[in-house]
Amino acid sequence: MRALTASLRTSTGEQRLAALDGYRGLFVTLVLLYHFGATFLVGGWVGINHFFAFSGYLITRLLISERARTGGIDVLRFYRRRAERLLPALVAVCTAVLVASLFAGSANRHRDAGDVLASLFFVQNWRLISQDDAYFEQVGNPSPLRHAWTLGVEEQFYLLVPLLVLVLFAVWRTSRTARVVALAALAVASAAWTAHLARSGVDFARLYYGTDTRAQALLVGAVVAALLGRDHRGRLGRRPSAGVTQAIGLVGFLVSLSAFVVVGPRSEWLFTSGGMLFFAVGAAMMGLAATDPRPLLINRVASWGPAVLLGQMTYGLYLYHWPIHLWLGPLLDPLPLVVSVLAQLAVTVGVAYASFRWLEVPVLQHGFGALLPHALRPAPRARSGRAARRARRGGAPVWSVPVAGVAVVAVLAGFVFTRPVSEADLEVPPLVAADADPAPADPPVDMALLGDSVGVSLGKGWRAEDHPGVTMTNLSRIGCDLVDAPLLADGSPMPEDESCDEWRRNWPQQVEEAGATDLLVLPGPQLIGEHEVDGSTVGSRSDEHAALVTETLDEIERRAHEAGVTHVQVATMPCREVDPDKLDPSLRQFAGPISDPANVGWVNDVVRDWARGEGGSRGTKGVDRQVLDLWEPLCGDGYREEIKGVPLYSDTVHFSPAGAAMVWTWLTPRVVEATRS
Repeated sequence: MRALTASLRTSTGEQRLAALDGYRGLFVTLVLLYHFGATFLVGGWVGINHFFAFSGYLITRLLISERARTGGIDVLRFYRRRAERLLPALVAVCTAVLVASLFAGSANRHRDAGDVLASLFFVQNWRLISQDDAYFEQVGNPSPLRHAWTLGVEEQFYLLVPLLVLVLFAVWRTSRTARVVALAALAVASAAWTAHLARSGVDFARLYYGTDTRAQALLVGAVVAALLGRDHRGRLGRRPSAGVTQAIGLVGFLVSLSAFVVVGPRSEWLFTSGGMLFFAVGAAMMGLAATDPRPLLINRVASWGPAVLLGQMTYGLYLYHWPIHLWLGPLLDPLPLVVSVLAQLAVTVGVAYASFRWLEVPVLQHGFGALLPHALRPAPRARSGRAARRARRGGAPVWSVPVAGVAVVAVLAGFVFTRPVSEADLEVPPLVAADADPAPADPPVDMALLGDSVGVSLGKGWRAEDHPGVTMTNLSRIGCDLVDAPLLADGSPMPEDESCDEWRRNWPQQVEEAGATDLLVLPGPQLIGEHEVDGSTVGSRSDEHAALVTETLDEIERRAHEAGVTHVQVATMPCREVDPDKLDPSLRQFAGPISDPANVGWVNDVVRDWARGEGGSRGTKGVDRQVLDLWEPLCGDGYREEIKGVPLYSDTVHFSPAGAAMVWTWLTPRVVEATRS
């Protein structure tokens, strides 16, 4: 295998850089461990930023070298090489997802088919934005192709980067400094645009998946390529001394590694204050040292064989790991976390190795013709001159391979999309037998649901066809507290997405636009915690805490009435036994408190007092209020992970899609009944 990978060459014929591959191998392993459940690597999601910087450097460096060597860029050849690198494994994983959708449960069949098409045409990032996908929440069974958003960002950048290089050399032919400054200005502009979007309150998905917001890391890599690459005379850029270069690489490595332990989920400063740009610069510093031809100690360490091999397999490791995690992870849940993580890692490495050895490398070395039977393969690829022209004349059959592969998968995706969703996959038994055959709501009921990420997970289980005469608009927001006061963790305010303030301001307008006359409020774990009000700490389960919850519900009721709501129902919190290892790190502080029945019981008592107009509640004229005691059907017989064979929770906090659907069989008739009363 060493001989095979050592012979790999880039599209300009330059051999791979072992130290850079070593870094890639380390960081892709950390990202995989994070996704597999090693959530102590709390900033693992930032690791993707490093790969954008590496990719921006490598691609721009190759294009600059070609421009310096030939005076131009063979754009078609560039795109062909990108297709050779990406399509074989991508087609394989898309096919696996479609087959799984056909033979597994069909509830997400249509979504998966749409994700396959979006991934094949490299627009999955914008599809996720359109769906307001929640990267940090495995609410509602996330897509096995969610991670393909990174391919969309990179390929959209690659469409433009050849033109960008040509323009830079056309405008500043002799000035390396001007080209570097221009690229740096574009990177800063991307960071500034990201900060503007973040402060304007756009959805987190828009910030996280956007090509324009992620371009800053790719452009930082391009800056290093322009700084060190060849100029119009073919001369390489001047490098710092060996000692300085080694120091730059070490600092960059430490900065990049720190992201995994100091950055929390949804850390605002990454988007509002240039944090993404900061970590991209750290990755670029690593790249600057890793590409130095001198025998630096740091490069010898980074060139450790296993890490280099993993680095060369980075694409396959990343591409295959997420569906493996979604398909294999639930089967390993009974095992200790460390065993589950290592098992998923081992399977991923095995699958990625097989793909690399027998699918990706042959295509990289010999083109798509390597996938044809021997009798149909064209002559070995020629690189220049008359042989190249002969090879191009015989290239049509080779191009038929990727075209046919993508076409077949696209047709299969269309076939999957047209398959009906099985009623058996959608049906769940009623939570209580008395609700087995609900009558259609007459008159019709329009309701809105208000909550946090638990409300989002509940909304994922809503099936309109199961509730005739009832419409539901889910206004819940992940990570946002119903209480308009900072939540405290260990005495310090927890960071909250800036969009939460806008959400709290605007949900009544959304209620009015939806025409909802009923509002169902779903209290979340935040109601248990301490808050800071006017500079003072409101302790959990204190009289001041009860007053704060009561005032919050009063304010929600008042604003809902102004939006046209005449009925407000508040559900009680169910009991839970939370496994912290299954939670996102941002939620782990709630694991103990919401597992304590005394805390949940206290919140439910406050809610019941509020519904009776006690506890200082002011009440709102023209609004009927009621408690829907969800605790009783879910917890009346003690805590249960599943009811009637249906698992209630996906991560021991959020409802599973089937569990949410079952809960709606109980909630909806009671909302309708409350409306009639």
